[in-house]
Amino acid sequence: MHSIHKKRIGIVFVGILLLSFFYFFSREVKRGFLKQADFTTTVKIQERIDKSSRLRLTSVIGNVMEGSTFFASPAFTSVVVVLLTLAALFDIRKKSTQGGPALGGKIRLRALVIPVLFGLLVLGEIYGKNVVHHPAPLFFMIKNPITIFPTYYINEQFSYPSGHTARAVFMGFVLLSFITYHVPLVKKNFRKWVIIGGTVFFYVVVVALGRIYLGHHWLSDVIGGGLLGGGFGLLTMGIISPIIDGQ
Repeated sequence: MHSIHKKRIGIVFVGILLLSFFYFFSREVKRGFLKQADFTTTVKIQERIDKSSRLRLTSVIGNVMEGSTFFASPAFTSVVVVLLTLAALFDIRKKSTQGGPALGGKIRLRALVIPVLFGLLVLGEIYGKNVVHHPAPLFFMIKNPITIFPTYYINEQFSYPSGHTARAVFMGFVLLSFITYHVPLVKKNFRKWVIIGGTVFFYVVVVALGRIYLGHHWLSDVIGGGLLGGGFGLLTMGIISPIIDGQ
């Protein structure tokens, strides 16, 4: 039990560390850090995909990256946050004497940390957009400005940090916290966790690369979003772990 407690403290510490990195990284981005790397990375990623000899594959990749935007959109992630909060807030495992769920049972107020930290993540994104003032990619770099997902394209003046990347990373950590309740991190579940971890990692990478390929964000925007989402995601993971463990 003591070792588990230390691990949770370690997770929270790393989360705070990532948020500190986000703050200092934001200051450097405001000064022009990675400016050349931003442009070069975007051009190379777009050229590598667009000039592929398999045109059909290029089209599929573009559609997948564009579609992934929906699963990291503010509306979708907000709904997921509400659902996860409700799942953690009420102890539905306890049964009443009639065999049904104990609706009036234990309420875990600590679960409210999920929407609170998600809200702080949004404030962190607003801070970046209004303080760092990092110009968004030029219009000619944007891929498919009119797509099958037109409502998710917004030509913002400033692009730092990537809110989609931040939300994707945050949701990844929170979902992993819940999954550990059903699939414990033990040796016999190694293969399951390779699949689970790989799926979450793939989701985050597709969203992050998609923001660059589609011309909505620079590399530095994605890094900043990753630090922001990772910081609040790890804080959430460390704090709600006792809830998931049934404490």
